[in-house]
Amino acid sequence: MSKLGFDLDGVLVDWNSAFIALMIQLTGRDLFPPRPFDIPTWNYPTHYGYTTAEVSYVWTHIKASPYFWQSLKPYDTTGDALRAIHDRWRQNDDLYFITSRPGIDAKKQTENWLRMHWPMYTVPPLTVLISSHKGLCAKALHLDAYIDDKDTNVCDVVREHATCRTFLLDRPWNRDLEWPDRIQSVTDMLSQI
Repeated sequence: MSKLGFDLDGVLVDWNSAFIALMIQLTGRDLFPPRPFDIPTWNYPTHYGYTTAEVSYVWTHIKASPYFWQSLKPYDTTGDALRAIHDRWRQNDDLYFITSRPGIDAKKQTENWLRMHWPMYTVPPLTVLISSHKGLCAKALHLDAYIDDKDTNVCDVVREHATCRTFLLDRPWNRDLEWPDRIQSVTDMLSQI
């Protein structure tokens, strides 16, 4: 039996598309390149010319929304990933979804999103943790493996819980970090543990 941790946004959930659309809608400006485009850095809105005040305004809107987090779209690969995660649950692995989503009912919205997109009839008990301290969560849960798309999060997990095999999901915004367990998908991660 393994204890497995999964980030959501950037791993299973296409957060960036919704954020870009909301940024354009709320600011009335479209400074982004034609879509689709590779996001070059974690703080890409300011990279493309939006002010920190505009980014903060969009975050204020997200935090006040009772539906933003549960309305996000999955990636094309999410169904396969959730089926693989479901198979691990059937093998008695413990599953933890760890995300740092802020705002109204963020945990409930996240649980709703997982139920809506779970590709199997039976949804396992969902353990959703809302925390930006991914390393402390991994340590407290005694995770055996964890996956994230944010470079600082994988570094935090290794720093706090060195025995956890920590995978970095390859994304354009995290390619500056050399990482031994850089993978292409959640199913790749699960095939290695």
